[in-house]
Amino acid sequence: MTRFVLTYAQIDLILQWSGTALILLGHILTSVGPATWPYNVFCFFCGAILFLCWAVRVRIPSQIVVNAASIVLTGAGVVRGIWSLL
Repeated sequence: MTRFVLTYAQIDLILQWSGTALILLGHILTSVGPATWPYNVFCFFCGAILFLCWAVRVRIPSQIVVNAASIVLTGAGVVRGIWSLL
């Protein structure tokens, strides 16, 4: 049985492109209108988490700050969104 192992660079690419896809999806949902809330905020939140993981791995301080701030700001929206869905 062959084991599938991802390289460090492959993991970085997966984190970056997954984060990109989620952030673009968040923008698409936002452009549709208010009916997509809180799903758009959740996409931004998850995308920022993936980008923060990547930024920490590659040690880019400016990206770490931007994505950490994005997580804090969108995190409040996610909590509010989850609360409103209950």
